[in-house]
Amino acid sequence: MRGDLGRKLDEHVRSLDFCGSVLVAKGGEILLNKGYGPMDEKGTPMRADAMWDWASASKQFTAAAILKLEMTRKLSIDDSIRKHWKDAPKDKQKVTIRHLLNHTSGIRQPDSLGVDPRDRDAVVKRFLSLPVSWEPGSKWEYSNLSYWVLGALVEKLSGDSFEEFSIENLFRPAGMEDACFIGWKDLDLARVPKDKRGKGVHFAYGYEMSWGYRASGGAVVSLPEMLLWDRALRGDKVLSRKAKDRMYEVGKNDYACGWFVDRSMGGTIYRHSGRVGETVTSYLRWIDEDIVVALARSEIPKEHPDETAKALAAIARSAR
Repeated sequence: MRGDLGRKLDEHVRSLDFCGSVLVAKGGEILLNKGYGPMDEKGTPMRADAMWDWASASKQFTAAAILKLEMTRKLSIDDSIRKHWKDAPKDKQKVTIRHLLNHTSGIRQPDSLGVDPRDRDAVVKRFLSLPVSWEPGSKWEYSNLSYWVLGALVEKLSGDSFEEFSIENLFRPAGMEDACFIGWKDLDLARVPKDKRGKGVHFAYGYEMSWGYRASGGAVVSLPEMLLWDRALRGDKVLSRKAKDRMYEVGKNDYACGWFVDRSMGGTIYRHSGRVGETVTSYLRWIDEDIVVALARSEIPKEHPDETAKALAAIARSAR
């Protein structure tokens, strides 16, 4: 950690009885990057470079993959989904890719899919069979199912697996050499903490991805590489300026494409949290202040992880 500011950040994290990893950076310089508590039942100290399943915070990567396809003219996010699934019922004509990205499709996620979650095409078919419950674009309702369908679209248009496309077109160009997904052949499980403060499991849904999770979660990335992702998005390594403008375009409920857009602290913050099993994550990018907070916990905290991230961002901002 860096100097007095790093110690102040560390003290705040310690006051939370934190078990997990935290990174705080300002202007691209790391102020704090540290692990807290045990990684496993053996009491192995938490690594600062531990690899975490980012759960729903992974949605930003799915959105970026879709925008990458738009950059190569494989799609427009304003396309009707019927353009890409010709057999979709006519009531889906007004539902666009953008609506899937910002959770305003009007297609509600059922309590049970009723199909094999490992079967991509069955999941998509089930989604297309669901009724449109309100005018697309008029109402926000969070939907993991929409992101499963977006992941299927990445595969349909790219010819690669969702994981391969994301790794080769997003992670590696951003310099994220280890970032991958659950089930990836090169994932080092020794760097993946177990939940329940080290007494649980590596991954709540097991060691293989399914279409009951893929593209809505499952990106496995260290905190230092989440900082690299921020730096890549500040330039043009991964997405063009136009693509980023579209990614951050706010719809209902302050939600853009894979991000909440938050102005509660002054300026603009892009953020997303996630939870799967007893792993909880938060990723915050305070654009105007050039502050990044990435944190992951192997426990369910009393405080929402975004509130913890905001508190750390405020401490980092105090040093001017």
